[in-house]
Amino acid sequence: MKDSKLIALSAVATALSVAIMVLGAFVDIFEYSALFCASLCTMLPLAKKSVKGGVLTGLATAVLCAIFTVAIKPAMVVFYALFFGLHPTVNYIIREKKFNRIIGAILKAVWFVGALLLVYTFFSSFLTEGTILEREDVKKYVYLILTVGGALLFILYDLLMTRFQKFVDMTVARLNL
Repeated sequence: MKDSKLIALSAVATALSVAIMVLGAFVDIFEYSALFCASLCTMLPLAKKSVKGGVLTGLATAVLCAIFTVAIKPAMVVFYALFFGLHPTVNYIIREKKFNRIIGAILKAVWFVGALLLVYTFFSSFLTEGTILEREDVKKYVYLILTVGGALLFILYDLLMTRFQKFVDMTVARLNL
């Protein structure tokens, strides 16, 4: 019985994530908040201490979003897959498996900055359209700017995601899901 409840919770989390991502793809004002909210849905199986549920929810959401939204907003799928989909699971594993926090933070920061540089390298032609990153004087130092800025942004991002995982854990426990 316990496994069936976890499977159902993971399926509901996936369905909510996909619905939120599709809404974000079609309504421009919700684009970035949809990524964050879909990430919160990915945290639901993790609140029940299921790494497999968290990974499968993140992967299923990424695949289904690729099917439904890649033609409209391909960047959303890439951002979800690289930044928002697996990050809660990685945070959970580092926290629960008593992994060295400093080494874990460094590995996550390298992953975050590496993913940021990867996204810029492959998608800069349409992601930087109309931004300061198109200027020639900025292009000369763009990798340094993204590396330093990404590392600083990661600190805030990681703190927020950890805080929200604790909130989701408390909410799931309170609701007795």
